[in-house]
Amino acid sequence: MLRLLRPSLLLLLFFPVAVAAQHQGADIFILSSHTESSEWAQQMLRPIEALAADRQDLDIEVTHLPFLSYPSEDALAHDRDSVLALHTLRPRMVILLGGSCFAFAPDIQNRWKDIPMLLIGEQDYYCDIDYTLHGPGDPDANRYPVSDFVDRGYNLSLICAPALVRRTVEMICDLQPDLEKLIYIAGENYISKERQWQLEEYLRERHPEITYETISSSTTSTDQLISLLEKEHAPQTAVYFGSWMIREGYRENVSTRHNTVSLIERIAPVYTLFGSDLEKHPYVVGFYSFSQNEYERTVRQRITDILDHDIPPTRMSFAILEAGIPTVNYKAMEHFGLDTERIPDDAVIVGAPLTLWQQHKKEIMWAAFFALVGMGGCIIYTMHRSMRSMKKARILAENANQMKTAFIQNMSHEFRTPLNSIVGFSQLLCMPDGYNSDEDKAEYLGHIMNNSQLLTVMISDMLGIADMEIGRYTIKKEPTNLNEMARQAIKSVESRIPPGVTLIRQPGIEEEARYITDGMRVQQIMINFLTNACKHTTEGEIVFGSSLYENPGYITFFVADTGPGVPEDKAESIFDRFVKLDNNKQGAGLGLSICRMMAQNLDGKVWLDTQYKEGARFLLAIPKIDA
Repeated sequence: MLRLLRPSLLLLLFFPVAVAAQHQGADIFILSSHTESSEWAQQMLRPIEALAADRQDLDIEVTHLPFLSYPSEDALAHDRDSVLALHTLRPRMVILLGGSCFAFAPDIQNRWKDIPMLLIGEQDYYCDIDYTLHGPGDPDANRYPVSDFVDRGYNLSLICAPALVRRTVEMICDLQPDLEKLIYIAGENYISKERQWQLEEYLRERHPEITYETISSSTTSTDQLISLLEKEHAPQTAVYFGSWMIREGYRENVSTRHNTVSLIERIAPVYTLFGSDLEKHPYVVGFYSFSQNEYERTVRQRITDILDHDIPPTRMSFAILEAGIPTVNYKAMEHFGLDTERIPDDAVIVGAPLTLWQQHKKEIMWAAFFALVGMGGCIIYTMHRSMRSMKKARILAENANQMKTAFIQNMSHEFRTPLNSIVGFSQLLCMPDGYNSDEDKAEYLGHIMNNSQLLTVMISDMLGIADMEIGRYTIKKEPTNLNEMARQAIKSVESRIPPGVTLIRQPGIEEEARYITDGMRVQQIMINFLTNACKHTTEGEIVFGSSLYENPGYITFFVADTGPGVPEDKAESIFDRFVKLDNNKQGAGLGLSICRMMAQNLDGKVWLDTQYKEGARFLLAIPKIDA
């Protein structure tokens, strides 16, 4: 039997002890009260080992004194003294890992006076060694605050990474509002006993309506545990798994934690202390833990301050990691019939259903690609058709070549804005995962769809310009949010606003108001006005507004700029086809002509405000017909 072995042999069986000269002068000496295989110890050691891996000049040594394996206080003291005696050279600092070994601080102080010490554990106190080794959980046991060591002149500080028992209980109550009974699975190890009485005390104070039961590994077999849990009802019962360790057969028992969880996770809703439980067990409901990132930053910073900056631990306040992060298993919630809508907003959700974007990312990207290819093909076809038409026109008139060139320039001018929006937002959708949120992706797809529809309308306009002239132009009037059309128009021209020019929107229509009109035609006219303003304004501002009162019975949109303006005698001729006041500016002079014809088909009108003297002010008025 293990307990019959001599303590020194026990020490050699369970953990490596430094005996070679190269370990006698370690920079950091760590004494752990857990086994080397303990998940908690591995989690706590991770930032220290990472720091040592980054710095070749830093040497660490870890010695494990697993408390549950010792038959007596004398055997533990013998191995502790043996470990300390092996260190003939004083380390630069000592770390006591696990609340069980906080009581060794006086022994470290006696061995190396005033040595910097860092205590890392789940609580800010320690208990008598005899209670830590053997005693059953006792709320009245002697608990000595770590701050007493500081009062006695010890050069130490504390990092407390608690189990957040109370927050776990509140999370369980949130997820299971019909909870009537909470079962705590307890092991014989010290920290499990401490969690047990803390849990009992909190339930008694805050949730007396919940029946509490402890199932202990010291009095219950695994088969009995399963049998007891099978009698419970999932929505009304929850299981808080603390530990299943026992002293008997300790060496074989340290690996049974996950085996036990595997046996009970499908029977009742199980909540645990470690994230690895959710990784290894698909039906563990969740856990509430301190922030591992915050813990790792704190440990790394404090070790660096002590070793590199000679800051004594006594000048460091105790770090209590109370900011918790809930983690919930969506699949487990469904398995036990729990309402997934009750998952906290700030929770990390494991196994949640994939979003539409996550499910069909490739399909959406391919659809966007083919849409762009199709648009490009349509544009090329349109250009080809237009060029053929202009070739024929060249035979009929001396200015046919000029008309062809003007038509191509106009197409480039008209198509560029929506096409740039489609390409730009498609490139954003192709960024790596995590670059854009799901909300951003949905917004980008909306912009692509809107500009694709607008581009289609513009192409149809180019092909049907003759139809407009003879009155056979199709208008689709329906309830429309004109504020949304205005926002889309602004979004389409944002990239064309010159540096130093400010675009100001002055909405005069209620946000959710809807009116009967063709929104895409209105948007196209607004984009044309805004594009012209961007083209002719080099400084100052562009004001884009709307009004229900400027022209009673009509909805009026206006775009005013601080550019050179339009001479009053040109106020009407600028709406004629191919008329341009500045031949150095891009465009063929068709935009305003198309806008006027579209406005007429909307039973409205467009014109230039000749009373405006600070630049140019273009207006669109359409009938006010409530939806």
